Amino acid sequence: MVRQSEGSVPKSNRRTVCYRMIQYRGTTNPIRQYIKSKPLPWAFKVWGRAGTSGMLFDIYQGGDGTRSHLDQGGDVVMKLVLTLEKNSTYKIYADNLFTSVPLLEKLLGWGLQNTGTVRQNQLLNCNIKGEKELKKESRGSFDFRVKDTPKISAVRWFDNRAVTMLSTHTCVEPLHMARR
Repeated sequence: MVRQSEGSVPKSNRRTVCYRMIQYRGTTNPIRQYIKSKPLPWAFKVWGRAGTSGMLFDIYQGGDGTRSHLDQGGDVVMKLVLTLEKNSTYKIYADNLFTSVPLLEKLLGWGLQNTGTVRQNQLLNCNIKGEKELKKESRGSFDFRVKDTPKISAVRWFDNRAVTMLSTHTCVEPLHMARR
C-alpha cells in the first residue's frame, strides 16, 4: 500500500479519531442508540480520540438540532481536537465517517494535518479514476489528484476493492511493493 515511512511521523504526535458501541441492554436510558446493522444494535455510541498521552471520550447523546457544514463526523473531530494546540505538529488519522474536504480545510487552518479514508460522496468535483477502471489495471494500481490551495491529496488504490484516502500531509511518494 502507498504510505509514508513509519519514522516520518513521531509517535508522540499521532492522534486517532474513532467511535465504539458499548452494549446496553436496559430500556429506560434516553441516550442509547439503535443501529440495526451493528452486532450490538442497542448501545451507547462513544466518540474518542486516542494518542500516546491518553484518550479523550465523548458519549453521543443525540443531536441538538444544529449542524455545521462539516456534518456529524466533522463536528465530532472538531470537538475532540479542541484540546490540542493550534499550529502544532499533530497528525490526525480517521476512518471515512470522520473525513471530508471541508474538515481537512478547517484542520489545516488550525495547523493540524489529517489523513483518512473517505466515502465517494465526499469527493467534491474530484476526477479520480473509478473502481472499475482501476480493477481493469489490476491489483496495486492507483490514481491520485492534488488540490493546490489548500494542499489536499486524494488517492484511490485498488487491492481486492478500491480504497480512497484524503490527506494534507502525504501523497503517493515514496512508493514500494508490499509482500503478501
